[in-house]
Amino acid sequence: MNKAYVFLKRGWVTFASYRVEFTLQYVGLFVTVATFYLLSQMLKGVNVPSLAKYGGNYTDFIIVGVVFQWFVTASLNSFSSSIRTEQMTGTIEFLLMSNTRLSTILLYSALWNFTRLLANTIIIFIMSVLIFKVHLSLNLFPAFLVLLLTVTSLSGIGMMSAGMIIAFKHGDPINWAFATLSALLSGVFFPVEVLPSFLKSIAMVLPTTYALSGLRQTLILNQTLDAILPLIAALTLFSFIAIPIGLLLFRWGFNKARATGSLVEY
Repeated sequence: MNKAYVFLKRGWVTFASYRVEFTLQYVGLFVTVATFYLLSQMLKGVNVPSLAKYGGNYTDFIIVGVVFQWFVTASLNSFSSSIRTEQMTGTIEFLLMSNTRLSTILLYSALWNFTRLLANTIIIFIMSVLIFKVHLSLNLFPAFLVLLLTVTSLSGIGMMSAGMIIAFKHGDPINWAFATLSALLSGVFFPVEVLPSFLKSIAMVLPTTYALSGLRQTLILNQTLDAILPLIAALTLFSFIAIPIGLLLFRWGFNKARATGSLVEY
């Protein structure tokens, strides 16, 4: 736990040194949320049958979806950006020479990113309620649990991407492909129910489909934890499958880079 604290403290100190970048990230997300809020106002009062199971309000539907997609994209990039930062700052050699396991270094390096991400997401939802009058419930524990399981289910994919970056130094096809599929098929901008059957089949194998459904059920429909247990179970299963595979692929990328002597290159 002491090592986890050290990584968290380092992340906080670094974060506090780049407050302008932090502010610009918030401004960018706020502008995105505001854009979709204004677009949703065009559908105000329009009866959309496919939105009925989500409360019928497209503003609430789209704001939760947009913030969630930002959360997904940032989660996917947490591991790869952490490894890239260690390479660029020249600290990865010192970490690898320590008596800390490779998997522990990987997880702790991304720990601050995930902690900040969860906090930022909660802040953005609060801003949406206060500024855009989005109707969200205070059913916070189930919603937080969904976000936490979203992080774990996406961690495996993020580790795969980090392994690719260490091995090949450029490109991020895994994160790009998953983020694109998530935005298109997981119900971010429109309900999954309107997708053609073959695309709906693909959507049902994405953890983000279950995560976003659970988030909307808790924040918009005020569902209890018992009501979303099947979604919780699905996200837990995704986590148990994805994390070991992600660790294996990350170790493969690490071993490949070490064998070619390019581990500290970026």
